[in-house]
Amino acid sequence: MGRGRRPFAALPKWCGPSIALVLAGVLGGLGYGLYAPATYTADAFVLVVDDVGPDRAGPAALSFAQLYGRLAPLEETLRYSQLPLPDAPPGSTREHVRASTSPDTPVIKLAGNGRTPRDAAAFANGAADALVRYGTSHRADTGVRVALMGRAAPPATPSSPNLPLGVAVGAASGVLLAGLSAAVLSARRRPDDGADVRDASGPGTAVPGGRRAERVEVGS
Repeated sequence: MGRGRRPFAALPKWCGPSIALVLAGVLGGLGYGLYAPATYTADAFVLVVDDVGPDRAGPAALSFAQLYGRLAPLEETLRYSQLPLPDAPPGSTREHVRASTSPDTPVIKLAGNGRTPRDAAAFANGAADALVRYGTSHRADTGVRVALMGRAAPPATPSSPNLPLGVAVGAASGVLLAGLSAAVLSARRRPDDGADVRDASGPGTAVPGGRRAERVEVGS
């Protein structure tokens, strides 16, 4: 009965730190969601089409769309823009522009992010204008042209931080830390339990009165 009560007696010692870790994770995620600086994201789209021939979205357009998607965030490409870009530290403009492409359609999405909705839209539209002008300057060599498909508008709400997501991530981190701490505590307790087992299985067997029964060897 005493051994059976030991796991339940240790349960409060394990639950206290685990609950504290989970609660700390939730509060950390909540604090990040409430006080982290807001970031806004706006999207502009450009289309790559074949310059000649009836097939305006052939293999050449798809291939160059993938290529232009990689070139769009580069500083060398962004210099082609005639639209003013928001002020940013030298060499950091690329961090405000992300390009994504599809293997099925020659469309490039240019996502601009900034601290304000206007900055986000300005980065996206500046990158789109730069890519269109860059593609036009190489039109004779590539046989494709880049056209503006859709301009970016200032977003109404920030893209980050996301309060529910921040709380969920914080809670998950707390649960993970609680599980790791429980595993460490369990590993530290195992040597003591093993010592009890070795003592109980020694050469002699305990009997009332504090004596041990000696082994009796029977001759052949």
